[in-house]
Amino acid sequence: MIPNMQKKRGILVANIKDVARMAGVSIATVSRVLNEYPYVAKDKQEKVRAVMKELNYSVNGNAVKLIKGKTNTIGVIVPYNNNSCYDELINGILKKAHELHYQVLLLPSYYENVIESSYLTLLKKKMIDGILLTSHTLHPEQILALSEWGKIVCCEACPVEHVPSVFPDRFAAYIEVFTYLKNKGYNRIHFTSGRDFQSSPSTRLRIQAFQETITVAYENQFFDQCFDYQDGKRVGDLMFRNSIVPDAIFTNGDEVAAGIIASAQTHGYSYMQDFEIIGEENTPLSEILGFPSVDYHQTAIGEQAVSLLLSDEYARIQIRHQLNFRARTEASALS
Repeated sequence: MIPNMQKKRGILVANIKDVARMAGVSIATVSRVLNEYPYVAKDKQEKVRAVMKELNYSVNGNAVKLIKGKTNTIGVIVPYNNNSCYDELINGILKKAHELHYQVLLLPSYYENVIESSYLTLLKKKMIDGILLTSHTLHPEQILALSEWGKIVCCEACPVEHVPSVFPDRFAAYIEVFTYLKNKGYNRIHFTSGRDFQSSPSTRLRIQAFQETITVAYENQFFDQCFDYQDGKRVGDLMFRNSIVPDAIFTNGDEVAAGIIASAQTHGYSYMQDFEIIGEENTPLSEILGFPSVDYHQTAIGEQAVSLLLSDEYARIQIRHQLNFRARTEASALS
C-alpha cells in the first residue's frame, strides 16, 4: 500500500499525488499524460500509465469539469418526454449536441412552474452549460431573472427580447391554414389545441388567427386539451354526434387528426368525402392517412438552438413553416 492513500467507504483510493510519487515524476507530468499533452517522454508516459493501471486510478470527472469551467452538458426543459410533438425537436437537439461532443439532460416539467424554475437553478449551480427552453409556463420576469445565471435559448417565440431564440412563425401558419379552408368554401370550420387559451400563447394565437380570418365566434368550434390519438377520438365524438357536423377541421397534431378520423368513421362519416382535416407536425401518420399537415421544421429548430446556445451569439431566428399536401392514398380513401 502507498503511504497517505485516501480511504473512501473502506476502499483505498489513489489520487494524482500517489501516481506521481510511485511513477517517480512530478504531478504536472502526470497531468500532461492524462490530458494527452505532447512533449512528454515516451518512457515517462508508459511509466505513468502502468502505475495508473496498477493503482486502478481514474480521473475525477467532476474535478476536471470544475477546472475547465464547463460540464459539456446542456439541459432541455420539455413538458413531456413521451409526446410525439416533441420527438423531432429532441432528435434535432440530440443530433447537434452529439456532433459538438455535448451530453443532453432531458428535464420534463409537466407544465409545472415550480419544477421549471428549479431546473433553471442548475445554471446557477454550474451543473450544466446552458438550457434550451421549449413550451413552458414561465413568466417573462422569471425568464429575465433566471437568465442572469447562464445562457438560455428558447425554442418558441420568447417574450424577453434579449433572450436568444429559434422558433417557428406559428401565427403565420395558422393564418395560412384558415385562409386556405375559407377559400375552399368551408363554412363549419372547427379547430383544436393542447392547453387552454389562458395558459398557452400558441392557443391564443390560434384563436386570434381564426377570428381574423373566419370572423365568426369561435367558442362552439374550438376544442382544447387535445394532446394525442385518444384525445382526438374524444373530441371527434363531440363533433360528429350532432346533426350539424364540421366540414373542415384544423388540428394541433397529426395524432389528434388521426383520432378524429377514426371517431368520424364510427359515426358514419368519412374523411375526404364528408370533411377536410389538416394536422400539424408532418409525421408519417399524415402521409399514411393522406391529410395535409403543417411542418414547423422542428429538427432544424433543435439543431440551430443547440448551435446558438453554445455560441457567443444572441440572435432571434424565425423558421418558416411549410403546409404539406398529400396525395390521396388508398388508406385515406377507405378511412
